[in-house]
Amino acid sequence: MLPKLKTFLVAALLGCLAGPMVVTAAFADTVVTMWTFLDPAKKSPREVALKQLIDRFEAANPGIRIKVEPQVFSELSVKFILGHNTGNAPDTVFLNSESFGAVMGSGAAADLQALFIKNWLKGEDEDFYIRAGWDAALVNGKRYAVPLFHATDSIFIRKDLLAAAGLTLADLKTWDSFTAAAQKLTKNNIWGFGTPLSTEKTGGTTALLTMIMGGQPDAWDRDKCEARYNTPTGRKTVQLHADWIARFRIMPKDTLVNNADDLMDQFAAGRYAMVLGPYARFTKAQQDANWDKNQLAIIPFPNWTADRSGPQRVAGWWVAAWSKSPRLKEAGKWIEFLVSKEGVKVWSAVGGQIPTRTSEFNDPEYRKPEYDYMRTAVDAWREWSWILPVNCNTSRFDADLNLAVARVAAGDKTPEQALIEAEKKFEERQ
Repeated sequence: MLPKLKTFLVAALLGCLAGPMVVTAAFADTVVTMWTFLDPAKKSPREVALKQLIDRFEAANPGIRIKVEPQVFSELSVKFILGHNTGNAPDTVFLNSESFGAVMGSGAAADLQALFIKNWLKGEDEDFYIRAGWDAALVNGKRYAVPLFHATDSIFIRKDLLAAAGLTLADLKTWDSFTAAAQKLTKNNIWGFGTPLSTEKTGGTTALLTMIMGGQPDAWDRDKCEARYNTPTGRKTVQLHADWIARFRIMPKDTLVNNADDLMDQFAAGRYAMVLGPYARFTKAQQDANWDKNQLAIIPFPNWTADRSGPQRVAGWWVAAWSKSPRLKEAGKWIEFLVSKEGVKVWSAVGGQIPTRTSEFNDPEYRKPEYDYMRTAVDAWREWSWILPVNCNTSRFDADLNLAVARVAAGDKTPEQALIEAEKKFEERQ
């Protein structure tokens, strides 16, 4: 009996020793959750870039694992605030500038300046040359989000179809000449132009505000968070959108229910000569095109007059950390890596995004012809750029304006009535 008892005790002792080791191994990793519209299991350029960044970060930080939980892009900020209010938000989240006012007002975002930026070497933040984007979420010395990649609304064109119609870029400088050019391009089951006018899954992609900003000092009283849509330029803008469908017939009625994803898919399939879409989709559009991808280009925005191009919006995606995250230190480390020089290189070289750092954008690689589209966007920003009033709640501003176009196109309201309604909706959200 004694040998058996001895064997039992030894086995029990070994089990006790082994037990904690197994548990420790099972719980060794700190899991940092991230909400984003990207899925690292998929193959678009930005999704491949995110997968590479996760792999690199986890290799350099063996005690931290990144768990991505993809979300619908238009719902990220709302769900983040709801999660914050219920104590169940992700550790990190992608945000666009339309959501800053609501997110910062909710207290959901942590101060990244205090979390890690304060430890940077002096002057390192100056490497972020698009200052409006770098400081977009800076309030009273606290920085609630940092830019991952800057984007904008862009007009995508097919150079081959322009050439076949006898058109040049000079024919696209004003909205009047742009409309005339789009009429020439509308033929053979191809529409001349398309802009997303859906009131769902909007994501800020719209020509409406760029056109309004091109004809007046601002579209808002930013201090009071009051919209200034119902102006001569605003009424002209909404009427022109409605006329593009019914009078000039350069785009179909379907655009009233199409979002940016719908239009970019149709553009890649050859249904449009020109479309308004997210700049960040350039490489994806090349990837998906059933026509010669080398014929794809973007152009500066037209303006009401020919003396300069239209204003270019500073948009894109920023990343924030949850203020109540129990893993805030690890979340900060992950965010810091995403905006590091290494991170920016991956976002640009693999993901096709405009580098947010001067040190990366000055690389001779970006002087090559295949990066003409990047330089077009950057030059437009340098000439005339604007950003949404980040202190205000600008969520669904685009849906309000798209609805105004639908009202006018249907004959339900005049441009003035539709824009008064849009202004009221904006102010009710404040």
